[in-house]
Amino acid sequence: MPRLARTPDDTPLLAGLAAGREDAFAAAYDRFAARLVAAAWGMLGNRADAEDAVQDVFVSMVRSRASLAEVEDLGAYLFTSLRHAAARRWQRRSAQRSRGDAALAEAAAAPPAGGAAIERADRLDRALATLPREQREVVALKIDGGLTFAQIGAVLGVSLNTAASRYRYALGRLRTSLEES
Repeated sequence: MPRLARTPDDTPLLAGLAAGREDAFAAAYDRFAARLVAAAWGMLGNRADAEDAVQDVFVSMVRSRASLAEVEDLGAYLFTSLRHAAARRWQRRSAQRSRGDAALAEAAAAPPAGGAAIERADRLDRALATLPREQREVVALKIDGGLTFAQIGAVLGVSLNTAASRYRYALGRLRTSLEES
């Protein structure tokens, strides 16, 4: 697995985060939050869960700030943390559905009705939901997170080629699914 080098811009930010400086956490949030929420939304399919997962990432980062001095790539660290936070949210949601809360969860995740753009977005959301989790994660990290395949590989603990293959297979499945609907 490729080890991603620390970017020069990350060095002072990581030092500030490790020292617990509030301005450093604010800067990290400003720099990464929108991409993290977009990627989490792609993984979870629900805006509220996505925002909660990102909040979990930043709370965890504050709690474990001493270990941030060891981080080589802040973006890869945050997206890896997001992947774990999203998995925990997914498990909680699955447990909730198994207790009979499926109708409530579906109502919360459903987009408002009406409009061709909303209908297309709904078709795409349904198609994304049919992807295996590994492919859905790669699509979210690539498109919503803006990560390279090398970074995705580092986040997921797979090779660059595996990340690229999962992306290619996901796009093929999405294309087929959207053509059928």
